[in-house]
Amino acid sequence: MTTSQKAFNYDSIADTYAGHIDEAPYNALYERPAMFEVMPGVAGTRILDAGCGGGWYSEQLLHRGADVDAIDASAAMVDHAKKRLAEQLSSGGEGRLSIQHADLTNELPFDDARFDGVVSPLVMHYIADWRPTLREFRRVLKAGGWLLFSTHHPATEMVRFAPKNYFQVEHVTDTWKWLGEVEFYRRPLTEISSSLTDAGFVIERLVEPVPTDEFRIAKPESYAELMRQPEFLIVLARPYAQVP
Repeated sequence: MTTSQKAFNYDSIADTYAGHIDEAPYNALYERPAMFEVMPGVAGTRILDAGCGGGWYSEQLLHRGADVDAIDASAAMVDHAKKRLAEQLSSGGEGRLSIQHADLTNELPFDDARFDGVVSPLVMHYIADWRPTLREFRRVLKAGGWLLFSTHHPATEMVRFAPKNYFQVEHVTDTWKWLGEVEFYRRPLTEISSSLTDAGFVIERLVEPVPTDEFRIAKPESYAELMRQPEFLIVLARPYAQVP
């Protein structure tokens, strides 16, 4: 497995990302609805928004009755999230929302067993080795807590990048028409599964999302392509009751 870490940060593209992501069909009409279909109930819980970006998930979680701690490795994205959620930060009640700059590859700035759930939307593929991050997620989760994340689909990335060795974790660069050049890590399904197992999680649900009817109307050709080749993978996992 090759996992040479290269730094990539959203700071330079944060304004473009925050300005367009809520209308981007693959996010607004595909990934986001699928994530909330899988997500356990959050009313009355405390959730970690791990990789909060511009704050859309935090906003939705607050609306659904959760208390939220949001973090992102990009200081510029944290600023966008704070602007989006300025009213909630100023008047949302003591402890309902916090937003801070923190890198998921480092120790998380939270006490053990703080959260009922961790949500990490389209973030994990920016990390070379998931195990340290997943162990931190496990540490900050309460007993009976859950982890929900979305990531790039391994089979689709195999087709897109045509690797010489599918089974290696590989640093790749891609160009998104609406955003520009991005860097992340392509990994096999086996590595996704073993990373979770090694960190003390068991997979409860593994979902290949189906695009919504709204997506079909907005982008019929892309809808047909997604029905042949899903773009994302969604995982709901829970910590083992006991880890040897």
